[in-house]
Amino acid sequence: MYPIPAFSKLHLVIVQEIRNQTGLTITPDSDASIRADGTAAVVEGLYHHQAYIQRQLFVQTADEPYLYIHAEELKVPRLGGTRASGTVKAKSNAEVTINTGTKLTDGKGHFWSVVSTTIVQPNITAEISVTADQIGASWNFTGTTLLWVSPIAGLSGTAEVVSIAGGSDQEELEAWRARMLESKQLGQARDRESDLERAMKSVAGVGKIYVYKKRRGLGSMDVAITAVGSPPTLPAQALIDAAQLVLDEEAGFWADCRVYSPTQQLLDLAAVVKGTSVNYTDVETTIRNYLAELAPVEEYQANVLVSRIMALANVEDVTLTPNANIQPIVNWMHTYWLRAGTVAVSAAT
Repeated sequence: MYPIPAFSKLHLVIVQEIRNQTGLTITPDSDASIRADGTAAVVEGLYHHQAYIQRQLFVQTADEPYLYIHAEELKVPRLGGTRASGTVKAKSNAEVTINTGTKLTDGKGHFWSVVSTTIVQPNITAEISVTADQIGASWNFTGTTLLWVSPIAGLSGTAEVVSIAGGSDQEELEAWRARMLESKQLGQARDRESDLERAMKSVAGVGKIYVYKKRRGLGSMDVAITAVGSPPTLPAQALIDAAQLVLDEEAGFWADCRVYSPTQQLLDLAAVVKGTSVNYTDVETTIRNYLAELAPVEEYQANVLVSRIMALANVEDVTLTPNANIQPIVNWMHTYWLRAGTVAVSAAT
């Protein structure tokens, strides 16, 4: 990159040019020197502006407003956010009708609405589809129950959450930049695994992508996806359907393509901790954070978790159950994903 001359150097060059043309003796407080200061400041600003314009020419260094121009050229639009959706269970001691738009809340300013009218029979649990009222990852719900905003007579005031996931915020700037760079590097082709992954990432809400070719025989291709989130979550059916449309368009000669969700494989884990004044909440958080980091088909490694717990303050020893590595099940129909089940932390006796 062309170096930008310092202000002092520009000033000296202008002063010298004035001397060459006029023969004047120029002192620091002279009129010519003051005029040279002003001119040097303008010239320095022009140099910086040229450097700024140069940065906007490249995806790697362009600022956000100019990235939209590159995105239009590369056909890589920025992904907008998505609404979380999922299923809850409702129970009533009488026949009740839950209308479309009926709302649930977590009591913390988040609301979800019932997707379609559902009739709940007495003492029979009914599964009800819900969707978030707003776009964003904060509407992904990891708790167990939600509250009906206006409970119907006979209907239990709480609803058990099966899963609510798939909500995402607008694509992060650097993630968007990375997709554009990837598009430039790969070019426009089909059938390569990297091309399919790039196409799938163009679907708002898709997190990680796992491609399995010929798993169900020649000509078949299965693609497991997760939904964006921290940690990633299982995709809603609407997200799977959207990804399936893209895969069908991009898959080329692959005759039988399927997008699907990984299958949760819950891991119940117990930790017996030895130490004085151990913060057991921190131990449980460490366990859950480790399990949340695992990707589909990724192995649970007991020694890794032990080392993380041992790094906590005042922990002298820890015994885990199970204490052996666990490999998720993977077969021609399912891709299992280790997730936290029951986590129990207790003190060693």
